[in-house]
Amino acid sequence: MPAGLQCWDATGKMVVDIGDYNTRYLGRASASIDTNAAQLFVPFSGSTLIGCFAVIVGAQSNTPGLGADSYEFAARCLNGGVQVIRVGGPKSVTLTLDVYAFI
Repeated sequence: MPAGLQCWDATGKMVVDIGDYNTRYLGRASASIDTNAAQLFVPFSGSTLIGCFAVIVGAQSNTPGLGADSYEFAARCLNGGVQVIRVGGPKSVTLTLDVYAFI
């Protein structure tokens, strides 16, 4: 049975269609990004620039009184790891990432 992901915007236009691809779960990684760091490299064996993607599945604030959300960061697979880029405000956060490979 085929599997994949399709997403539409509010007007009904398809914006994502990866129904032709199957993926394999490679594993989970966790790392902390410091308050003023713009990016972080998380080593992950088996990750490649082409053929892999990472999903930030959890964000836990290490700064008392401040929350953290996964949408404040972006993840990009590289050879041997994952690059995490901060797109939100400065705070210390521990992130949980799931890494996948296209089959």
